[in-house]
Amino acid sequence: MKTATWMGVLALLLATSAITQAQDEDWGKKFPNYELLGERKVDFGADKDTIEVTGKEGRFVSLMIGVMDGNLEMYDIKITFGNDDTHSPELRHTFKQGERSRQIDLPGEARVIKTVEFKYKSKLKRGKATVKLFGKPAGTDDNPGPDKGDWKEHLPKSHEGYHLLGSREVNFGADKDTIEVTASEGRFTAIVLGVVEGDLEMWNIKVAFGNGEDFSPELRANFDSKSRSRVIDLPGGNRVIKKVTFFYKSKFSEGRATVKLHGRPADVDERYVGFKHIGSRDVDLAKDTDVLTVGASKGSFTGFMIEVENADLEMKEITITMGTGKQHEPKTRFEFNEDSRSRVIDFPGKEGRTIERIVFKYSTDGRKDGKAKVNVYGRE
Repeated sequence: MKTATWMGVLALLLATSAITQAQDEDWGKKFPNYELLGERKVDFGADKDTIEVTGKEGRFVSLMIGVMDGNLEMYDIKITFGNDDTHSPELRHTFKQGERSRQIDLPGEARVIKTVEFKYKSKLKRGKATVKLFGKPAGTDDNPGPDKGDWKEHLPKSHEGYHLLGSREVNFGADKDTIEVTASEGRFTAIVLGVVEGDLEMWNIKVAFGNGEDFSPELRANFDSKSRSRVIDLPGGNRVIKKVTFFYKSKFSEGRATVKLHGRPADVDERYVGFKHIGSRDVDLAKDTDVLTVGASKGSFTGFMIEVENADLEMKEITITMGTGKQHEPKTRFEFNEDSRSRVIDFPGKEGRTIERIVFKYSTDGRKDGKAKVNVYGRE
């Protein structure tokens, strides 16, 4: 009798092991770019536990959590990075056996992960479940950086200057989610939301800025796969975005879609697609010469154009000093009406050039008081 009992226990253990191995293989097929960083067997009688990430060198851009051998509700996690910074994403998920969380994007650049602490509860007071932690290493193909990726699939050509600020895989069974952004991404003047891999209706969003202010634009949009919202201009000029929370629903009770957030950097002007605003200068109409300092950090350009605001101006001479120290003096003379721009002025050669400064000499039609604003755009 005792032998039969032990044989039954052994059979149960082998069956459980086979199920676990099959589940691990299934997760590996669905998410081939994720690595298992660690796991923890948790006791239903407790409410908090920690997975220490050891023996895993490298940096990661997102995490995913899976639960085996039991059901539990996870309502809070805290990620500690290698530099001891912490991050607590908004996560509350009820796991059934074999389920995994949404993708949890990490703020900033790729991060070294030290520990992940999670709080949980179960309807059962006895028993155990296994929590598994997966990480996506930096540089995997399906993790585009802020300047590249599949965002071009559903943004028109006029939005070439937009950056991908983050994405979130959403569960049709939920109704709210958040994409977190960091100040290191820069300042932005507008955002666009796109949806891929599913259909959903978004009925509200809330943008949280770096200074603690919130903005809730009027937005209600039905997204098909690979569709996008209208351009949402941000109030008050360029802003640091902390996070964007969106409220949504779907016709389906099961399934997932991916929401992508794109931002228009403060130095991108949609009027001049393919050009970058590299500097402005308020010129005194009582003078005849002024200098715009650009600096090599602005990038490399194959040409430029000039825009004049607030006054009429005749540009007699332009001298561009390149990053190499060489100078270029285009043989041209421009007469600007108020709020007009020049043609594109090409640099010699086909390679891009960095610009250190631009000196321009000008005159006005007898006007000696006031100022005009000169904007310069470089062709990338």
